[in-house]
Amino acid sequence: MQAYIVAVIILIVAAACDYKTRRIPNLIIIAGYITAFATMLLLNEEEFYIYFIRALWPIPALFIFYFLKALGAGDIKLFSVVSILCPTYFFIRFIVISFVVSAVWGIVKLLIHKELHIKMMSVIGHIKECVQTKDYSYYIPKTESSYICFSVCMLVAFLINIGMEVFF
Repeated sequence: MQAYIVAVIILIVAAACDYKTRRIPNLIIIAGYITAFATMLLLNEEEFYIYFIRALWPIPALFIFYFLKALGAGDIKLFSVVSILCPTYFFIRFIVISFVVSAVWGIVKLLIHKELHIKMMSVIGHIKECVQTKDYSYYIPKTESSYICFSVCMLVAFLINIGMEVFF
């Protein structure tokens, strides 16, 4: 449970900074790595290399989302930090819940701004263009309502995941 508390604190700091500046500084990531490794080495008898592997595997696993511009590099590094502090089953569920939370947040934002229909037509138009030209290009949102602060979604997802551990 102490490791989860450390993870929540790291997520709060990263989410606050990301929400304010739209990026997660490497200083927060480095401090997160140091804190996570120190916490786990103090709490458990496992070797350092186990935590090192835990830190590494999310990077290639989530790289496709970075390539598609669905996640920023800071979000992937933050996932990497958190993975040190969690068992694998918890972490995988955390990733899934993070994406679900961000999807719900995005849809709610579009509904609030009354842009859901417009955005869907824009995305469909982009997909048709890519198919017709047989050329892949990124879909670049044009409105502020399209931006999702993913680290906030990660924080919410982590808290939901802890709740699932407690109640289920």
